Amino acid sequence: MDNKQIIEAFDRDNAPFYLVDHENGEFSLCLPLDFLTKEYADFGQSAFNRYAEQIGDPIEERGLYTHGCGYEWESVFKKAFESDASLSKIGFDCEAGGFFCYASDLSLLAEFGSRFRTMCMDEDSFGDLVCKALEEAAIREAEEEKLRNTLRGFFMECPKSETEIRTPDGDIRLSAEQGQQLLNGTLKSLMIGGSEISAEDFLGQEITNISQDLFHDEHFQIKTKWSEETIAPTISM
Repeated sequence: MDNKQIIEAFDRDNAPFYLVDHENGEFSLCLPLDFLTKEYADFGQSAFNRYAEQIGDPIEERGLYTHGCGYEWESVFKKAFESDASLSKIGFDCEAGGFFCYASDLSLLAEFGSRFRTMCMDEDSFGDLVCKALEEAAIREAEEEKLRNTLRGFFMECPKSETEIRTPDGDIRLSAEQGQQLLNGTLKSLMIGGSEISAEDFLGQEITNISQDLFHDEHFQIKTKWSEETIAPTISM
């Protein structure tokens, strides 16, 4: 079958999913959640409602479902195929109102779409999949948020930044190069306020305040505190 025939066959058998040929060598698998109608208006939603009940969230707020956005569908899709090496060939461009993924291999995308749609149609097992996927996603998000709020997370996200940092032990100014040396382990410790602080303890400090220079995008001023999980070093008197 040519591309047109593959798409027509898929769309016929896998509603409400459909495929799009972007005519640039790339194809998309789509589930436009905000525009589903008739028999598919709440497609898969019972599984996301089950997750809401499981974690104690209301099923709806202000007339809208609390779970089941496109980003959550992406987490479920990735969980469903986490052991399939071909998943790496698929990219994602989801939004709140829709699940969208793309690939250059139409047959591969159609296969994934068909398999995923079959999973969605089994309400009990799809509910299990959704709950597991979103539970794991919530844990990852919490860990990522915790990391973002530390100096380690800052230097990872802003590798070219110069920083003036006020720590519980004193102030220090770091170049972008020094920040990356702390991350890669070539800079093992720092002297701050007369105390030697290991790179690991320094990077683990929590950011309590951050401001960006209005005239220099890569210049930041940061204030930190010791993480509850970090034991502050003894300061020599």
